[in-house]
Amino acid sequence: MNKYPFIRITLIFFAILSCYELYQGYSGFRTNVLNKARDISDVNRAFGYWGAKVGTIYAPTDNVVVHENYGQDSQQTTTQGQSLTRINPAYMMRMSSKELNTATGINFRLISNNPINPANTPKGWEKDGLSAVVSGKKEFSRLDYIHLFEDIRFEYMIPLFINESCLRCHEYANYKKGDMRGAISLSLPVAEEHNRQLGFTLLTILAYAMVTALVIRLIVLSRRELEHTWQEKLKNIADLETEMERREMSEAALIHKTRSSSISEILRMVAHHWRQPLNNVGLLIQTIQVANSRQEEEEAAQHAIKIVKEMSETIDLFTSAVKVENNVRMDVKAMTFDALKLLRPEFEAVGIEVYIVCTMGGENREIQMTAEDNLFHSCGRGRFTCENVCGFSHVYIDGEESMFKQILLIILKNSYDCLIEKPAGEERLITVRFVRVGEYAQIEICDNGTPVDEGAKLRLFEPYFSTKGCGAGKGIGLFTAQNLASNFDGGDLFFDDTYGKCFIFRFRPCSHD
Repeated sequence: MNKYPFIRITLIFFAILSCYELYQGYSGFRTNVLNKARDISDVNRAFGYWGAKVGTIYAPTDNVVVHENYGQDSQQTTTQGQSLTRINPAYMMRMSSKELNTATGINFRLISNNPINPANTPKGWEKDGLSAVVSGKKEFSRLDYIHLFEDIRFEYMIPLFINESCLRCHEYANYKKGDMRGAISLSLPVAEEHNRQLGFTLLTILAYAMVTALVIRLIVLSRRELEHTWQEKLKNIADLETEMERREMSEAALIHKTRSSSISEILRMVAHHWRQPLNNVGLLIQTIQVANSRQEEEEAAQHAIKIVKEMSETIDLFTSAVKVENNVRMDVKAMTFDALKLLRPEFEAVGIEVYIVCTMGGENREIQMTAEDNLFHSCGRGRFTCENVCGFSHVYIDGEESMFKQILLIILKNSYDCLIEKPAGEERLITVRFVRVGEYAQIEICDNGTPVDEGAKLRLFEPYFSTKGCGAGKGIGLFTAQNLASNFDGGDLFFDDTYGKCFIFRFRPCSHD
């Protein structure tokens, strides 16, 4: 039942309604019989007062029982050969009540504590009724269930007071006007009316019970339907959680696969980076062998040492890009430049130009990445230095260094794949912007490759989705990059072509100046 509180409420409401209906039925029945008793009593009282006012009435002697103490006039008078006896009002009421009882079963009596006729002495319930009206009550009534459903009587009593016409017979007993002489006792059979009213009340309660049962049935069915729906939702949630776990495992596998692909890519870049320096070292060794002087040998040796040192630095750079480590605090600008360094030879090989867009003193200035300037060591010409380029001199983020670089490498490699599809001779340009947006910092990597169509924009970060030409491949690079971006504070990766075809890596830096 605790599972169905509305059923309890419905049953309580039904019980209250049933009790109210029983009360209303009983109250209505009692009011009806009380009004009926009042009407009968009023008629008989009026008849008695009329008889007292008329005074003397003669009745056939054969119909009159003369009682020596009752007060009838014993003188007999013969009129037209008929014997008549004079009777008083009390006797008239007694005779009329006898007829009323015979015809309707209503017991009507005149009673008194000091009756002239002993037959008018109160009996049974009349004693309580007379005591009540003597004490000042205007009327007395009660229901007497002699035999349930078969013999039920309504007992009623009202007082009789002496008026002017009554003094004619009662002044000898020192009664005054307004004194109570006795009472009218009335007992009505009401079993039939009682049973009819009770039957109607029970039919009404039965109707309420049917409605209540219907409501309870609807509540139970609704509850079962809700429970079924809830179980279905719980099942769907469980299925969804299972699917999410499966997706997370798939994503972890994809990330692992992407990392493996990144290692292969980095090994390919290492080979590309080392091929030319190794050739140069070989030529320098040959130069030393055929050198004509000590000075030429030393210059060739120093040049070879410089190349080997640069190759050693390259090893450190590539190692940091694939190394898995705990969270560290990274310089955002330095990490970005390191990612650009890794891909610089490939960009130069296909004629891709890279620009860093800086905001200095309210002006936008561009620094082009070229081999001659060696941008990522000197940070450009003139007043552009490693400490103030792009306003990102000291912006830091906490996280895994290799993960941060991998996000940038995926985006830059995606731009590379787009640009190499352009015909030879056309401009191939990558622009890197450092932007502040409120509490966030953004690295925007844009290219002038083939625009992305509307349908593909919505699916760029879906796993295994790849466009023809631009972004060609296995379709897991951008998906992996977006997942990696979410590991940083406030991290996100999204596409925006409002001001060019750009992938934007947004994050919340841990500190900046």
